Formats: sequence, C-alpha cells, structure tokens
Amino acid sequence: MILLLGQYSTGKTTFIKHLIEKEYCGMRIGPEPTTDKFVAVMYNEKEQLIPGNALVSDITKPFSQLESFGNSFLSKLECSNTSSEVLKSVTIIDTPGVLSGIKQISRGYDFEKVIYWFAQRVDLILLIFDAHKLDISDEFRRCIQAIKGQDSKIRIILNKADTINTQQLMRVYGSLMWSLGIVINTPEVNRVYIGSFWDKKLMHDENRTIFEEEASDLYKEISKIPRNSTMVRLNDFIKRCRTLKVHIYLLTHLRKKLPFFKKFLNKRKIVNSLEKIYEEVSKDYNLPLGDFPPVQFMKEKLLDMDWMRIPKLETKKIDRINKVLNTHIPQLLEMIPKESVTVEVSRFENQEGTIVENKLTPFLELTSGEIPLWVKQKYLLSPIDTSKYSDDFYKLGPDDFGKLSGEQVKQDLIKSKLPSAVLHKIWNLADITEDGYLDLFEYSLARHFIEMKIEGFDLPAKVPKDIIK
Repeated sequence: MILLLGQYSTGKTTFIKHLIEKEYCGMRIGPEPTTDKFVAVMYNEKEQLIPGNALVSDITKPFSQLESFGNSFLSKLECSNTSSEVLKSVTIIDTPGVLSGIKQISRGYDFEKVIYWFAQRVDLILLIFDAHKLDISDEFRRCIQAIKGQDSKIRIILNKADTINTQQLMRVYGSLMWSLGIVINTPEVNRVYIGSFWDKKLMHDENRTIFEEEASDLYKEISKIPRNSTMVRLNDFIKRCRTLKVHIYLLTHLRKKLPFFKKFLNKRKIVNSLEKIYEEVSKDYNLPLGDFPPVQFMKEKLLDMDWMRIPKLETKKIDRINKVLNTHIPQLLEMIPKESVTVEVSRFENQEGTIVENKLTPFLELTSGEIPLWVKQKYLLSPIDTSKYSDDFYKLGPDDFGKLSGEQVKQDLIKSKLPSAVLHKIWNLADITEDGYLDLFEYSLARHFIEMKIEGFDLPAKVPKDIIK
C-alpha cells in the first residue's frame, strides 16, 4: 500500500493516473484543491466507487478501524475500484491536498491523526512537492511530523521538474533539501526523485535522461513492495511486540512510584521526570532506550489516565512475548519463501535506458470520458496520408527493404519531447509487423499518433482498421 501526501495541486492525483495509465473512478484534477477525500485506489474488474461507511463495513478490506474517526471523516473517504494491471500488486491512497490556515483545521476531523493511521499501515509514503511551490506550510509541517517514526518508508518526489531549466532545477533541488532538513530531523539524507510524472510534452527536455533514470529508480522502489510485503509486516509485528514489552514494564514501574496520598501532585511530579524514569526502566529490565515511546507523547497520555487502573505485572505475559520474539519469529522467518514473488507490474520495467512496459496496456479514456467526434474523424476514422511524412522518412535513410531501424526512428521521435513511456506505446502501435523496423506506412502511423498525443488525446488500444489502407 502506498500513501501519497502533499500540498494541493502538486500532482498527486496526476501521478496516480500516470502510474496506473488511466483515470480512476471519481478522479478530479485541476490547479485548485480538487481532491477533497481520502481515496483508496484498488483493483477490481468492475469499476465503481464505494463510499466510506460501506468501505469500513467490508471486512475483506483493511479499513474497518477508520470507523473510529466518525461520520465527518467517513463522508470524506471512498474506495475507487479500478481495472488496472498495476493495482493488482499495490493499493494507492490518494489524499486531500494540505491547505493553509483555518481551511485545514476546519475539515471536521483530525487530519493529522488520519495521516498517522495510514502511515503506520502503508509500505511506502511518497511526499510530493511542486517545483514551483517549495514552501512547507505549518500545516504540512505538522502532517510530516505526524508520520515521524516511519522514516524508512518516506520517499520524496520533486514533481513538474520539466517546467524549469537545468540551472533552476539545481537551485530548486538545493532549496528543497534545505527545507526538508528542517522538517525531517534525521541524520540521513532523504531520497528525492526528480521528474515530471505525467504524459504531457516535456517543456525542457534537456534533462530527459535524468528524469527517465529517476523514474526508473522510483518504479523499482514501488515494484519491491509486493515482494517485500511479508517481511515488512513481520518487521512491524516485531516492532509492536518490543513496544508492548516496554509499555508493560514502564507502566508497572510508574504504578509502583505513585503513593496513596496526594496522588495528583505526585503524579505530575513523576511525569515531569519521565526522562529519568526511562533510564531507570531501561537499566533495570535491560531494554533499549530506542524502543521507548516519545517522551512528550507519553507525558500527555500519562496525565490523562488513572494509574490505579494499571494492572499488576504478570510474568507469564512477559514470558509469552519473549517466546514470540525468540522462538516463533525465527520460525516465521524460515517460512517466508526465499524466492521473490513475481510481480506482475510490467509498468516498472526498464529497457535501454527508457521507462517502458514489456506489455502494452494503453487505454481509451479521456477526462471527458468520451473521445470527441472530430478527434475520431481526424485521427481514427480517416486513412493516413503517407505523402505527408515521406520526405522525413527518406531523410532518415531507410535500408534496401525500405525500412528504418529502431535507433534511426528513436532519434527522430524524441524530437516530439513526449515522455519515453508514451513513445514506447506509439512504437508498439505503429510496428504492425512486429519486426523492430518501420516502413513508410508504419513510420507515418507513428507520426500520426504523436500528433494525436501532442494535441492532448489518449492513444487507442489498437490501431483502428479505418486508418489502414
């Protein structure tokens, strides 16, 4: 499961469209704050929207605990069942853009707590930044702090990087790293993926190679999720066991310190010295300080609870936890297959330095939901005039059989500045003979589809019969 997080209009929803290669049900994209709900984009052959109350009632899906956030949140939660090969392996959580000021806190539910709930359960957290909007608002800062403790899951995406030139990109990258260093207080440098994750024409294509390599690294990172999912779940389980063990010893130690008289005054005094108590418990029970919860978080919780309700220490329960950690966990590790699970996400393959898929999965869905009639007439229903492209074809120097090699055509098609993933789809459509070469008609077909894509229309699933003479 992947969680997308970012301020409004940074390209979170467009990133999902780019990743799954189609629009999901209920998707809205625009420069204003458009996504106002938490949307779980999941795989299903039957495409439909499932509202929040129905979603948390479905025991086959891992969202039943979200019921605790109430109806105000559930009205802003939905599941989008979408038929996409990528979604067979991962579930993507689209989130509302983080707003500023009173708009953020007047949502009707605790946004940071919801983010924290998802962050604990997902395998990857993608923080998406717009190359033109690097400022991190106080509200977004609180969201990032809410996922503290999940640092190993966090990856950064600097999106819309094609809209600035190389010199500006260097400055933007440096500024982003400086801002992140203040908010994410870790000694390690966070991995930042630079690119433009959409299917539009690149405005500045001098960084095309960098964008492709960065996208390839990101896709590889995502493709690891299904393979490592079992190990991640087991790791989280071990972490919870260790946390539970610390929790039991800590509360037992605090209960012993509370005298019968003047409970409230002594309780506050004990809580104020919690750092020292952490050290005492760590030393007495040989527990690493790294397993203890954050001090400030624990202080707030301890002041609100009745310490006399803390049960006495039962050594049998501790023995059970130790048995799980020392005996059962190693057995579970042996049960995990050594061979990695084959991930059926051909979208994440990398060939010859370009981001392409081994198996073509194009789609025929536009923002409007239907291709306009004039577009069909121009691009899909009329035979292609090869004379329009013949001069360009012969300038490239076809061989004795009247065909161009892939390398010859590649240099020509790159001039369109379309992303390599889109050009790869166009090649698959145009190479009717599937021999790795293009004759005049096939070359004309490729140029024809490039023009169609540049005008903003999606490619057909297969070459229409009407455009083949």
